[in-house]
Amino acid sequence: MMMNLITELQNEKHASQLELATEPLQFVPGLWVNGKYVWLQNTKEKVIYDEALVVKVKDEQIHSKICLSSVYVSNHSHKTIQVQILAMHHLVNVGQDNLTFVSPIENHIIHHAKTHVYLVNGHCTNASINEYTAVPLWNAYTDRIWNSIQKGNLKYQPMAKGPAASIFTMSMSIEPHQTRKMDTWTISGSNKNELILLENALLKKHTSIS
Repeated sequence: MMMNLITELQNEKHASQLELATEPLQFVPGLWVNGKYVWLQNTKEKVIYDEALVVKVKDEQIHSKICLSSVYVSNHSHKTIQVQILAMHHLVNVGQDNLTFVSPIENHIIHHAKTHVYLVNGHCTNASINEYTAVPLWNAYTDRIWNSIQKGNLKYQPMAKGPAASIFTMSMSIEPHQTRKMDTWTISGSNKNELILLENALLKKHTSIS
């Protein structure tokens, strides 16, 4: 009886250590509109008064290795507005041996961190990922991510070593009094094949993002 209890406690401790080791990627949504951009840091809702836009975010941990986030952008004006939804991902506890790179052919962003690999992807009905980039983390929240802020073009960099962030954009038109949704997900695993299998399972289960 005592041995079983000790074994259970050891298993729980080992599981908690694994959970700590598999640190989730932090998702930071943003929005570009008319030559300006904002990030939603530490908040799930943002009102852009000049453009009559409201941005809301909903996060869902649908699996121990899969986090799904939905970004809703509502246009409360009387005109159609062209926007770009920004999706930034980075680890909180960064390491010098990390590697972040984009794979536009496969429509994936990959983060390597020690023994763990993270896949980033996104989906929006009637829209697709417009641009990708991987930037040093110290540039992530600055104007240095842009090739042209006025046009909303990211500065393309396919790979970044050490502390880094990945960013992708989705461009879309939002009609007056319309709400558009963009989904993005992060999947953690030990290798790329595992990530692809988990993503396929995610897309089969959540048909709205397939």
